[in-house]
Amino acid sequence: MVSDDCTDLADHGTGDPNAFGRLYDRHAPIVLALCVSNAPGRSFAEGEDALQETFTRAFRMLDRVEDCTKFRAWIYRIARYVCSERRRSSERRKGHEQEASKQAGLRLAGSEPNHPVERREQLERLDWALDKLPDDERLVIHLQYLDPDPVGAAQRSLGVSRSGYYKMLQRARERLASLMSKEMTA
Repeated sequence: MVSDDCTDLADHGTGDPNAFGRLYDRHAPIVLALCVSNAPGRSFAEGEDALQETFTRAFRMLDRVEDCTKFRAWIYRIARYVCSERRRSSERRKGHEQEASKQAGLRLAGSEPNHPVERREQLERLDWALDKLPDDERLVIHLQYLDPDPVGAAQRSLGVSRSGYYKMLQRARERLASLMSKEMTA
């Protein structure tokens, strides 16, 4: 396997369009297992996403492989780092969602409504309130809870600084809480 990695890395360096695919095919199953075992809730879908992120990053950094005989260890390090980032992001997002739920008067994930109708009604109210937000505020809410790097994504898409992003997020949360409380009393 080591000589195959060295051959494929060399072939990639000379422009072989299939060389990286061979590296992927060889290492993807074990990287996927590693990613699934480190995914929040051991989710297969989360593991697949981490697998794709791992190989996307690896492809961009192939020129950094110093020793072709250690490619496997190198790709596993990237996978562990990606999984760690995604786990931290998931925990951060969960905390933010709980805080936003408190501010919006919704129940927390641990105390979800017992009845599916009540849950659906809460989600419909939230969807209605999100639709009422200005586009930039709705975008920061979505980035905060759905993007692994919300600040970077906001900087790229909205052109705001880090502090500008957090100010906009706070304003969006306050407006969302206000809309939710108006909708609940209506």
